[in-house]
Amino acid sequence: MKKIVAIILVIVLLFGGLISTGLLNFSKNLTESITANSTDNSTVAEPPFKKEGELTFMKNQGKLTIEIADNEAETTQGLMYRRTMPDSCGMIFIMNTYEPQKFWMKNTYIPLDIVYLDESKKIVTIQANTTPFSEAGVESYEKAKFVLEVNAGYCKRKGIEKGDLVKW
Repeated sequence: MKKIVAIILVIVLLFGGLISTGLLNFSKNLTESITANSTDNSTVAEPPFKKEGELTFMKNQGKLTIEIADNEAETTQGLMYRRTMPDSCGMIFIMNTYEPQKFWMKNTYIPLDIVYLDESKKIVTIQANTTPFSEAGVESYEKAKFVLEVNAGYCKRKGIEKGDLVKW
């Protein structure tokens, strides 16, 4: 009888060990999977700035080095996940349609001035000092074909106003 009890005890201990090891591995794998699929922005690599042209403000002859977003993927990405941008740089978006536009600041660390331009590249709206990470729409209120994003306060510092023309 003692022999049977000892065998049962050994079996229970071995079986219990296998179960706990399996559960621990399952728990570890589940945690790793959740972490890998997390939307924690601190682990997203900052996209590099790509010089693709130069933009000139006609009134004051101010110049910006620009990156151009001219397809859906680039327009969707915009300046998201960038933590810095030199004051001499900006991003121009070429929209598919000429209509009132609306941008947001989701996953955007940098406060921006968002400048909306019509088909003739005239500024129709300046939305100054937008709020980083906000998902609220930042509207043009008027038809726009192009959208320029620059560091917050840039327009005020450089005297850029509604009605000014730009070229690139």
